[in-house]
Amino acid sequence: MSLDIETHESHAHKTGHKWIDMAVAFSALFISVVSLGIAIMHGRTMERMAEANAHLVAANSWPLLGFSSGWVTADGVTKVHMGVGNAGVGPAKIESAELVWKGVSYRSDPDFLKACCGFDPASRTPYDSTILSNQVLRAGDSIRFLEFAQPSNPTVFAALKQAIVSRDLQLNVCYCSIFDECWKSDLTMLSLRPEPVQACVQPKVPFDQGLLSRLNP
Repeated sequence: MSLDIETHESHAHKTGHKWIDMAVAFSALFISVVSLGIAIMHGRTMERMAEANAHLVAANSWPLLGFSSGWVTADGVTKVHMGVGNAGVGPAKIESAELVWKGVSYRSDPDFLKACCGFDPASRTPYDSTILSNQVLRAGDSIRFLEFAQPSNPTVFAALKQAIVSRDLQLNVCYCSIFDECWKSDLTMLSLRPEPVQACVQPKVPFDQGLLSRLNP
C-alpha cells in the first residue's frame, strides 16, 4: 500500500503585474538598506558619545604640576623656598623627580645647596626639607621641598635667592593621573603643555632626599 503525499512549495505572492512586483521588491530592499544605514549611524553615534564621555572624565581628572619659588617674611624671619603645586583639576601621582643644577643631578637638598650656594652639610645649619617624589598631590595643593631661613646662613640664603630664578636650575618631574595617564616636564619652564609619556622612568640620580635609595638599594 502506498501513500501519495501532496506537497506544496511556497512562493512569494505576486500581483501578476510585473512593474508592481518589481516596485514592491525594490521597496523592501530600500527599507532594508535604510534600516542598515540607521543601525550603522546609531552605532557610530554611540561610539562618539562614549569617546566624548571618556574625554570628559579625563578632563575632570587632569593634573598639572608647576614650579613655585620665592621668599616670604613671617615673624621677622625671611625664608626662601622651592616647591611644586598642582594647578589642575585632578590629583597628581608624582612618580619621579630630578633636580639639576648646571647640568648635574643632585639627590638631596644639602647636595644641591652645596653645589649652588656654598652650603656646608657638616655645619649642621638648620633648613626645612621634604621628600617630593612618590607623593600624591591633590588639585590645588602644593608641597615645599626646601625652605632656608636667612638667619641660618645669610651667604647661602643670598645665593639660593639667585639660584631659584636661574636658568641653570631644572626640576624634571614625571607624574600621572588617577587613570595612569602620565606626563613629564621641566617645571621651571612653566609650560602648560607637559609631554605625554606611556609611563614614568626613574632618572639615574633621583631627587629623593636619599630616602628611597636607602629603602630600595
